[in-house]
Amino acid sequence: MNPVYLTHYQRTAFSRAHPKKTDVDALADWPADKLLATLIDHSLETSGVNPEQIDDLSLGCALAVKEQWSFGGRYPLMQSRLGDQAATRMIDQQCGSSLAALRFAMMTIACGANTVALAGGYEQMSRVPMGPALFKDGTLGVPTLDSATGKTYDMTVALNMGLTAERLAAHAGITRDEMDRFACRSHERAYRSQQSGFLADEILAIPLDHEKTFAHDAAIRPETTEEKLATLSPAFSEQGDITAGNSSPLTSGASLAMLMSEQAMSDHGLTPMARIVGCVDRGTQPELMGQGVVPAVKRLLHQHGLTVSDIDLWEINEAFSVVPLYAQQQLHIDSERLNVHGGALAIGHPLGATGIRLVGTLACSLTQTGGRYGIAAACIGGGQGIAMLIERV
Repeated sequence: MNPVYLTHYQRTAFSRAHPKKTDVDALADWPADKLLATLIDHSLETSGVNPEQIDDLSLGCALAVKEQWSFGGRYPLMQSRLGDQAATRMIDQQCGSSLAALRFAMMTIACGANTVALAGGYEQMSRVPMGPALFKDGTLGVPTLDSATGKTYDMTVALNMGLTAERLAAHAGITRDEMDRFACRSHERAYRSQQSGFLADEILAIPLDHEKTFAHDAAIRPETTEEKLATLSPAFSEQGDITAGNSSPLTSGASLAMLMSEQAMSDHGLTPMARIVGCVDRGTQPELMGQGVVPAVKRLLHQHGLTVSDIDLWEINEAFSVVPLYAQQQLHIDSERLNVHGGALAIGHPLGATGIRLVGTLACSLTQTGGRYGIAAACIGGGQGIAMLIERV
């Protein structure tokens, strides 16, 4: 298999989303495909790659309905400078969608089918809000399973991510105090990285009008304290421990990565950010979907002959505090190597864009620290986990 390199990463700042109060969303007037097209054009401009040289665009989106339906990934291409020759597709793997898109792009280069590929992800959660499907009679569209399979799932829990987080916390014995403490740490680290300029380096400013641009993640709250978080009421269950404070906020945004073969990278005179080594996804119990990171990481490490101690840095998506806490507990990850610049609890979690954000931030972090290996991972609604291994070159 051919080696595959990450040569470009950029994202928008992540805005606060609210379907009923769109005035709080700085990106409310920006459809998601237009955000991604803007990132695509910027990637071509900064890399010097001719639009006709892009072989492929894979797009991740968790809620690929209404205006986020992309005609098989064609809409972002049509609104950008990309040539019509680029093949496109849209991938829905919920919160793992853009990681799955990145993996697909990697595989096309690794097998020799392509030499230059883009992977993107987006979610506009004000314009296309998250929610379960409804049947015509107004009842929830909960799938009915054939009883002959012998499988039983509590779909009332499985379809509500907050309830799966409640169940995982109870299952693992992770307390409200631990989750609030982790959330507070996420805001502290993200704010520090925002102030230092680390996060700014990965953000492309989006114009809002003739004078204003949107260039800073809107959900980072430096004033967050454990005492303030402790006052919040449970968000999903009256007696629960999952609150708005230890859950990721609704967010809008987009992200993009460019991948190249070794020859293409040499031809364009580009320096790699990292080598994409491998990617694994694994299924798990849907009511405990947050545990999916663990089996995915275990299999990934086994495939490449590595151990947890070989991994210098980790980016595990903070859909809820309990997700990275559970992975830390089960895999014995050093907290000083985990989400060192904060995570989705503070930065935000625009579902389809998050995977590439994890990998891009991880690559930048490895460059900053001089580490060799990093793993980016996310749990996936419906009961899955996905993990990608990268290496600083």
